[in-house]
Amino acid sequence: MARTDGAETRNHTLYLEIRRNLLRGSFPAGHRFKLSKLCAELGVSVSVAREALTRLAEQGLVVLEPNKGFSVPQLTDAEINDVAFVRKEIEAIAVRRAIEQGGIDWETGVVAAHHRLMVSPNAALDEDPEANEQWTSAHRAFHEACAAGCDSPRLLAFRTQLYDQSEVIRQMAKLRRGKQRDVAGEHAELAQAVVSRQADRAVELLHAHIERTRLSCLDAWTAAQT
Repeated sequence: MARTDGAETRNHTLYLEIRRNLLRGSFPAGHRFKLSKLCAELGVSVSVAREALTRLAEQGLVVLEPNKGFSVPQLTDAEINDVAFVRKEIEAIAVRRAIEQGGIDWETGVVAAHHRLMVSPNAALDEDPEANEQWTSAHRAFHEACAAGCDSPRLLAFRTQLYDQSEVIRQMAKLRRGKQRDVAGEHAELAQAVVSRQADRAVELLHAHIERTRLSCLDAWTAAQT
């Protein structure tokens, strides 16, 4: 029997709701999802809840363990390091290709996305949830814009998946902007290198940017466990 439009809509709505909360760090590491609770809170069937969580598990945002169900990934040094390593390589491929193939509309998109990021206040989630969400959205849009000109839907989809995994880690580590790091300056340098078509420089800056985030996440997560 074909799926109804209503079932498809409920599944997608639930998927987006859980994904949004994951990316905001609303669930602690190791949190187990109870299907019955999700169904009661959101008025969906068990099959809809399971399908939404399965989709998130396929993207690496949720873990599915036999006989245990769905849960938020546990953070480990190895997990943080691995996500950062792969993301650096994929982002670099996408941005380098975008610099080679992107046109004036792509350049304009990068400039506009960077301006939005620049004027968005960077606040921790527990300090100012609204400002945090605005900055998080602008940050995502900026990195998307830098890669958008690569003209490869599969590469962009994989890049997004890794970015989301990295964002879950960043939020669960409750990463804050340290005084020793000029995140706005890092983004400004990257934007300048991208729009001026300096591919090697852009990749170098991108790698350094993700590496600093990796180290900050490791430090923050270690501190949270002590």
